[in-house]
Amino acid sequence: MDDVMVIAQNTASRVLRMKALYFLLAIVICIIASGQLYGDITVGREKEYSLDLGFAMTMIVGVLCALVTCFDLPRELREKTMVAVLSKPLGRDRYLIGKFLGVCEITLISMAIVGVGMLVLTAMAGQFRPNLEIIKALILVYCAVVQLAAVGIVLGTFLKEWLATLLALVTFWGSYALGYVAANTTSTILQKIIYLLPNFAIMGSDNVVARGGIIEWRLVGGGVLLTAVYSLIMLIVAGLIFRRKDIA
Repeated sequence: MDDVMVIAQNTASRVLRMKALYFLLAIVICIIASGQLYGDITVGREKEYSLDLGFAMTMIVGVLCALVTCFDLPRELREKTMVAVLSKPLGRDRYLIGKFLGVCEITLISMAIVGVGMLVLTAMAGQFRPNLEIIKALILVYCAVVQLAAVGIVLGTFLKEWLATLLALVTFWGSYALGYVAANTTSTILQKIIYLLPNFAIMGSDNVVARGGIIEWRLVGGGVLLTAVYSLIMLIVAGLIFRRKDIA
């Protein structure tokens, strides 16, 4: 297990060395802060708009971090930089797990920074006090982003960087939309087909919180369980593909 954590830490460290990440985080925090200037046009709805903006920025940061799986793995395959690592008794499956955990780690850190920034800025503006419902919504947003990272791992094992990223984004927005279709359709067959896809619609819980609603813990628990199961399935699929890959 130590070798898996080494791969995870190396992946996270490489992303942390990217100056673009800090620039992105700074821009996002500034955008959230600028949202406090629109009080005149959002009379009576300041909390709602502030939370909507904050959750949107948190999601964008999470998605961009998760997409690291779509171009990091194909790049290492193309440049064959992983040959030396895989020549050791590491195993391709553990290598993929390490990559996945590393991306999940840096995604969690980045989303936490933006999430805390959102809470601090909006609380300082006196619009609301941070509460547990916001934390629940952020957990569900993170779950959806982790599912995207798992999809990226699979696509990254056999596609080029740009194509893997494009298909991951299409899967993300397509599944997000289909999640709402599944919730409102009466077709059992269509629901079963949609439920085979990653459930990115759980991110919609942030809208519930922004409008003063409550997220039940069973929904949070279900989202975490679904993410764990789906990520495991995606890693198994990625492992089967990666084992057949010629990287010599």
